[in-house]
Amino acid sequence: MRCPSPARCLALALACAALLQAVPALAVLRGSPLAVPLVAGRERPLPMLAQRSIVRDWGPSEDSTYTELEVPEWKSEGRAAVFSAALPGAGQLYAGEGSGFWFALAEVAGWTANRVYLHRAQSDRDESVRFAGEPTDTTSAWSFERWENATGGDAGDIRRVYAMDRGAFFEIIARDPAYLAGWKGDPAATHSAYYDIRGRSRSNYDRATLAGWALWLNHLIAAVDALHAARLHNLPLQQNLELKVRSSWRHGSPDVTAALVRRF
Repeated sequence: MRCPSPARCLALALACAALLQAVPALAVLRGSPLAVPLVAGRERPLPMLAQRSIVRDWGPSEDSTYTELEVPEWKSEGRAAVFSAALPGAGQLYAGEGSGFWFALAEVAGWTANRVYLHRAQSDRDESVRFAGEPTDTTSAWSFERWENATGGDAGDIRRVYAMDRGAFFEIIARDPAYLAGWKGDPAATHSAYYDIRGRSRSNYDRATLAGWALWLNHLIAAVDALHAARLHNLPLQQNLELKVRSSWRHGSPDVTAALVRRF
């Protein structure tokens, strides 16, 4: 076939090229009224969609490697505080501070004072009971019968107190002037001697209680001081310490690790 002119031949070639490029698009329009069967045969070509799957095995990289270094000089602040709260001075000694001996000495002194004053208080109380004697005995320093004869009253109330609570009874005859007549001899002088003994007992009880509060205060101050001592001990170490956090993939899942590193 001969082309009548070069211009028509060029136009015809361009039209054929455009028709070849449009074939795939026309093949997709299956079932559409605009579809043109450009391929011979019973079956029409169907579009195919393909996806490429990329599988990568994640492993530890060079950046995720690290070295764990122990710092034996490092002292736990919380542990030091707990040690001294339980036993004053132990936290300071754990942190390397000699002040722990002073807290331990204060603890020993506090317990000694508490026991000594408590023993004295109990001894004075027992002495006061022996001084007053048995109130049912007319020869005792204080008796029910002597008080009834001197006042003409009924000692039924004070008898019931003695039967239910002897400690309260001996405190009442020491403090209540209404029972002054029950003392033998010079009632005022006898009562004064008895009152002095009871006063010593109360004073020693108060000192024992004060020593107990001092023990609690020693525990509290020792715990705070131990925490401070551990912090001061760790302060020079913090200049050479660094906390490093590394992340990596391990067995198909992320893995995060923190390490305390000391530089030399």
